[in-house]
Amino acid sequence: MQYQIDQSGKIEDTSRLTIVAFADGKAKSLKISAVEKQKLIKIMLELDYPRNIFIFKIFAGLIYLLLIKEKWNSGDSLLIDREYPGHEGIIKDILSNLFRKIFSQLPVIEFGEIGKKSSAHLKAIAVFRGKANPNMTVKADDVLNILYQQKNRWSARSRRENP
Repeated sequence: MQYQIDQSGKIEDTSRLTIVAFADGKAKSLKISAVEKQKLIKIMLELDYPRNIFIFKIFAGLIYLLLIKEKWNSGDSLLIDREYPGHEGIIKDILSNLFRKIFSQLPVIEFGEIGKKSSAHLKAIAVFRGKANPNMTVKADDVLNILYQQKNRWSARSRRENP
């Protein structure tokens, strides 16, 4: 089975929410608000090096959170819409590492154009425009927990006051 993945509202646009959706016959979506993205990015800029890949880590983390409860079969694949051309290798590596932690079988991860008529695109844009509800809403902590694996490891550093 092929899961198509699309995003509406770029992660780096911190004044708007971001929706990530998938379709494989059914469609599901995930939402992260602008405020939660701002918190997430602020913490990741303190924690991460190199700093220029935090957007791709967040994107991979959101995809992972959306798909974590799906059951994988041999030969399943992800077709991710080209949101960040030139950085697909980084996204694929991050996603593969996340999936390896809990799944014995990894999906084949590919990037391409899924098109405006894709169910994933239609679901993402409907939720983004407020015409449909997301299946799940995530917070900054949800993404941080899966990317850094230690709950609240970032709390002390991120709450530190600047001198």
